[in-house]
Amino acid sequence: MTPTTDERLASVIRSLTEVVLPHLPADASLAQEQVQLAIGHLQILRLQFDSVLGFEAEELADTEALASELAAAIDGGRDTSAAVAALKAAIGAVNADVRGSLTGLNRAIERVVQAVSADGAEGAKARLSEIILRREGNRVEKDRRWFLPYGFDTMDAAA
Repeated sequence: MTPTTDERLASVIRSLTEVVLPHLPADASLAQEQVQLAIGHLQILRLQFDSVLGFEAEELADTEALASELAAAIDGGRDTSAAVAALKAAIGAVNADVRGSLTGLNRAIERVVQAVSADGAEGAKARLSEIILRREGNRVEKDRRWFLPYGFDTMDAAA
């Protein structure tokens, strides 16, 4: 019988909790802390596992919307024009590989940010900042809600 993903994660958690952690020396506080942190993250992954694909797809959609808005609003010199062209290509390359597409978009957005600092048209920096802050503010709220049940954030649960 092949163990399920949940069973495999539970097995790793049990191994760290029952074998590794108790055998760490008392003076290895950093190692103990890191094992406990790993256990906590694995427990969260078990709880979030069924929702991860949807969360990542939504993150890609948000990033694609950010990239599209930047591609339409930003212009400038040679570096900026090349970066915007690369951003448009990254938008066009979005496909079923959610993580790969997200990585490609984020790299292209980073390139636009750097290029605008070098030779963006007048007002490009202000437009870039406004778009990114507005779009990413919405994304941050979603990310905070994703982790809210685990105590990583002091955000008001009713928000």
